Amino acid sequence: MTRPSDLDPFFYPESITIVGASQDETRPSGIILKNLLNSFNGKIYPVNPKYSELNGIACYPSVTTVPDKVSLSILITPTSVVPELLQEHGYKGIRNIIITSAGFGETESGIGLEREIKEIALNAGIRIIGPNCLGVFNPSVGLDTFFLPYDRVPRPHKGHISLISQSGSILGTAMILLEQEGLGVAKAVSYGNRVDVSETELLEYLSVDDDTKVIGLCIEGINDGRGFIRAARRCDKPVVAIKLGREPAGKKAARSHTGSMAGRYEIYQAAFRRGGIYEARTIEEFIDLLKVFNMQKPGEGKKVLILTNAGGISVMTADLCNQEGLEVPDLPPGPKERLKTLLPPYYSLANPVDLTGNSTDEEFALVLGTCLEYFDAAILIPFMTVPGITPNLGNAIINSVKDCNKPILSLSPFTAEGERLKEVFNRYGIPILPTPDRLVKALAHLLRRKTAEPFFMEKEKYQGLTELLDDAGKAGVSRLSLKHKHGLLDILDLKYPRSVRAKNLKEAISAVQNIGIPVALKIASPDILHKTDVGGVRLGINNIKDLRIAYREMINSVKRQVPQARILGVDIEEMIMPGIEVIIGGIRDQQFGSVVMFGLGGVFVEVIKDVIFEIAPVTYNTACRMLESIKGYDILKGVRGRDGADMDAIANTIVKISEVISLHPEIKEIELNPAIVYASGLTVADARIILASKEEISL
Repeated sequence: MTRPSDLDPFFYPESITIVGASQDETRPSGIILKNLLNSFNGKIYPVNPKYSELNGIACYPSVTTVPDKVSLSILITPTSVVPELLQEHGYKGIRNIIITSAGFGETESGIGLEREIKEIALNAGIRIIGPNCLGVFNPSVGLDTFFLPYDRVPRPHKGHISLISQSGSILGTAMILLEQEGLGVAKAVSYGNRVDVSETELLEYLSVDDDTKVIGLCIEGINDGRGFIRAARRCDKPVVAIKLGREPAGKKAARSHTGSMAGRYEIYQAAFRRGGIYEARTIEEFIDLLKVFNMQKPGEGKKVLILTNAGGISVMTADLCNQEGLEVPDLPPGPKERLKTLLPPYYSLANPVDLTGNSTDEEFALVLGTCLEYFDAAILIPFMTVPGITPNLGNAIINSVKDCNKPILSLSPFTAEGERLKEVFNRYGIPILPTPDRLVKALAHLLRRKTAEPFFMEKEKYQGLTELLDDAGKAGVSRLSLKHKHGLLDILDLKYPRSVRAKNLKEAISAVQNIGIPVALKIASPDILHKTDVGGVRLGINNIKDLRIAYREMINSVKRQVPQARILGVDIEEMIMPGIEVIIGGIRDQQFGSVVMFGLGGVFVEVIKDVIFEIAPVTYNTACRMLESIKGYDILKGVRGRDGADMDAIANTIVKISEVISLHPEIKEIELNPAIVYASGLTVADARIILASKEEISL
């Protein structure tokens, strides 16, 4: 990955102007000047026409009057003057600007102003971080543009964790928590409204930054979804993200089940998985993961050794491991037999290994050194209150595993005697976390295999589909007709029940005689997507008498509930054998492009919501992981004597839908619901294909 070199002046400036500077330390402009004077190694030029000098150094009326070349400029001025100031910066040749001021795109009145500064910057070749941001913190050169007083927001020392955050308040909170944990920061960026420099560029920059070992992202929204995923996938450092605004409040309901269930957060989760990003759900988990990845390398596997001298809390920890998908297997016979000859008989040599209140430093070290090679990771729960445990426990443990490269995490010892243990563990890279649940969640992330996959797909696939969609588009309809829908399923080699469109009852009777009993009856209307909701579906019709009754009831029900709907007739379909109902769908997201969804289907899909989304297209292996990830996976495998579902058929269908929605922007949404899955094979009982408008295709 190449380094975006035009971002270097944001992090390593030789000189800085502060436009709007003051010496009032109760105002952001005064705090920024004070912080930089106390820390920055380069030249500082305050700019404000009201003053000739500030804090003992010359102050200039305009950036154009600054005598030297300027690497970086910070604007902390009223929003109305920012466009004019940008023009002056362009004239002066200042190409990197942090706009701290607020009142732009985050407000209704400032949207136009934000567009204006974006255009000015583009024409002048200016790069902007912000507006509405804190800017940049880089302790290696003393750069600190944050308008946060040191006595209220202490700065972490220089370290190897880098932070990228849209939210200034979350970034400030993270800085406080990292400082409390004794963790150092390489670089921190608050980028606010993202008028120019985005999270993707910053991620690319820090991916090749020598000082950075782990990257933390706090995201409200993403500009270029696919570019962001590619940048994350190429990054060979752990990336930890926390998403703000997870709940889909105010989300407009989409027209299909797939669309209506695709809250923005579900798609962000899919993007994180596709990019190999570790997601934190809380600020505590965010800090925990940054700490753990800063101190240890990611591992792989599920087998965890739990070593303790306190039984109850270790049992709780074992339960939590199982909940997170980790295994706590018994000790292998070889090391177990050896330990039996060296330890008291009342020690529990299962797993968790409980050394009881009689444990010693040497016994902790002995068990860990003997057993760790047979496990993928270890959790230590050392209680320092027992007589045989001394402050030297940390050194004993470190010496026993110094040649072993597997993750080890420890629960906090909770005592004053444990301070030396903490110091040793911190020095040698063993993270200490305060509670069993936080410890186990962090370990589960550490052991999670990174499954990031590239976007790859044959460009020429599904012959005839383009022509079919072109033909459908000429009709000017928003949904595929029965004829075109069946044509699409034929191209995808997907089975579906025989069906005949009937315009009236007489044609319906004729269709039944042609298809054969039993049949299903479904309303045909371009204005009704969910037929069941308006009484537009009748199943298991076994004779002509029942057909007449069902037909009249259906037409009356639909006209009563949706009087404005255009009714084209009814579709007579052959009844298919019952099986496991699933939903497979695809939509086009504004930020991330094509997305595929899978879950348990049928009329209750929006109630149960047992679904998962992935960024499309997906590979067969990813499709299989989608199956395994839903809560109803055991139903697919077969329960209580019932046949399991044809997993191969489901996975292949997911792949096909993911490819179709990726290859054909003419399709806005596609949904197979329900698709009936059998022990062998899959049949699409109902399909909905919504076409995109010309405007949507051009986006």
